[in-house]
Amino acid sequence: MANIDPAVFAAGAIFQEHGEFILKILRRQAGNGLDVEDLYQDFYLALVRRPIGADVRDVQGYLYRALVHHVISAARVRGTRCDNMKKYARRTEISINNHAREDAFIADEHQNAVIARLGRCLQGREAQAFVMRYRDRCSILEIATRMGINKRTVSRYLSEAVRKLQRRLAPE
Repeated sequence: MANIDPAVFAAGAIFQEHGEFILKILRRQAGNGLDVEDLYQDFYLALVRRPIGADVRDVQGYLYRALVHHVISAARVRGTRCDNMKKYARRTEISINNHAREDAFIADEHQNAVIARLGRCLQGREAQAFVMRYRDRCSILEIATRMGINKRTVSRYLSEAVRKLQRRLAPE
């Protein structure tokens, strides 16, 4: 245990003791709009980055407030991402709806080419997961099965891929 970062150990202890409570609050707050597993993982990492202070007496109260803020922030980020995808789709004339258009095949080819190009900006398994998800339209479970890994690992690869692409494509 000497090699474990104290912040990781502290977050692990919080999740060991309050994991069910955390999941319950995430499910209630997130509803159907956000992936609870991703929120759960991200919240763990948030606790590693910023551990609960020793002066906190009501840990569950603190966790509740932190989880509510975490879900609100995640929803805001997701909304911004959706808005940006819509803007990109309008600029490139890619249909983001499932409505058939006369040029749907051309748009689909263009979209696949864009996704493949974006995938080349990534490395290794992140790129593989990203292309399978967005070009091949595989579910997270399908990707996990094909890659021989856990669904949470796939979610982590996809989240990290999107973060890297956002950083790389952000206007300076």
